[in-house]
Amino acid sequence: MFSATDHAQLRAAAESAAKSLTDGAPPESVAPSLLPADAGGERLAVTAMDTTGLVEGLTAFVADVPSPRWTSGRADSAATRTAWCFGGHGSQWPGMGRALLDMVPVAARILTELDRLLPGGVVEPLRTLADAESGGPETTQPLIFAVQVATARWLESLGLRPAFVVGHSLGEAAAAHVSGALTLAEAAQVVAVRSRLLAQAGGGGAMATVGLDRRTTERRCAEIPGTVVVAAHSAPRETVVTGDGEATRALVGKLEAEGVRCRLIRISAASHSPFVDGVLPRMRAALAGLAPTAPHTPWISTVDPAPDPADLATADYWARNLRQPVRYTQAAAALARRGVRAFVEIGPHPVLTRPTRDTLLAEHVSDPLVTASGHRGTPEPLTVLRLLGALQCRGLDLVAPQGRPDAPGPDREPVSGRG
Repeated sequence: MFSATDHAQLRAAAESAAKSLTDGAPPESVAPSLLPADAGGERLAVTAMDTTGLVEGLTAFVADVPSPRWTSGRADSAATRTAWCFGGHGSQWPGMGRALLDMVPVAARILTELDRLLPGGVVEPLRTLADAESGGPETTQPLIFAVQVATARWLESLGLRPAFVVGHSLGEAAAAHVSGALTLAEAAQVVAVRSRLLAQAGGGGAMATVGLDRRTTERRCAEIPGTVVVAAHSAPRETVVTGDGEATRALVGKLEAEGVRCRLIRISAASHSPFVDGVLPRMRAALAGLAPTAPHTPWISTVDPAPDPADLATADYWARNLRQPVRYTQAAAALARRGVRAFVEIGPHPVLTRPTRDTLLAEHVSDPLVTASGHRGTPEPLTVLRLLGALQCRGLDLVAPQGRPDAPGPDREPVSGRG
């Protein structure tokens, strides 16, 4: 971490540090891993696995070249009040979670506990699946949930706490647990039942994002023969559609021909559509024993804009979570109106980052921080350290107990003192 009173001083400090490292100085001599609370307002975090990576990150910052190795910002206290966001299907990637098992003890403990709670386990699948994207929802979604919860518990062990939690579709299960509404066993039961029944209901289904507002998308869906409906309001001009595969692909093809940005989602199911109606009674029956409690952290629902507290996280709530459109942009906008300017997406790979930014832009939020805990193809310890750097750049005061929090083992720890 580096700090200075203005950008010119920060740039000079980065340039000097890059030269020192190139000349052989040890990384720990260049800058402190954590900044004191009264450090300068302009901040820079550079994170890499080795000294070469640190030099590359510093050099990129000096040259104003975008790179995942560095982040900068003004310590304006935006990060002292964050919303933790949990995405849904589509964030999976081959190799996700393996570094959590091997390098992060607190996360490994959660994954081991979930291995006993989720059918099929999670430890062996995370270690051995060559392509987590190829499985159906009953295989993939429990793994996404497991990585989300393990990462959240790791962040909590580092002293981080969300002011609010919010989930998108599947992500509401992790949000429910992190908020305190459901125990880990109850949240795992929701995911197991939900993903199994979705797999049984969704043969031949498809989903896609389209770059149109929800009302326009509803009108365009009605023009297509077959069943295709709005599944999620992700952003002011991004909507998720779902339905039978032929109709969904026909809509995507028609819109793309008109220049509308579209993307098919890697799932062969049709949640949030009439396709799941037949499994909803079984879902309510299977989850009838849930005993949710009042959340200790506010949970912003993407099912109901103002849910009845007595209904939150009940069996009926989860049936509506699977059937009704996801109201993510409404939830993000509500958080913005409460003054939240920092949004942290927790999961294997960001799928809510762009929708969140677009929503905040529409809400005229000034200089928000939208960041994530994971990124496809990158070990989680490195991406989490980048997250911590981004938060400290925006004013979060990080304090490491005993000099180091529960992080990667000493023989495999990234060179992270700069973020």
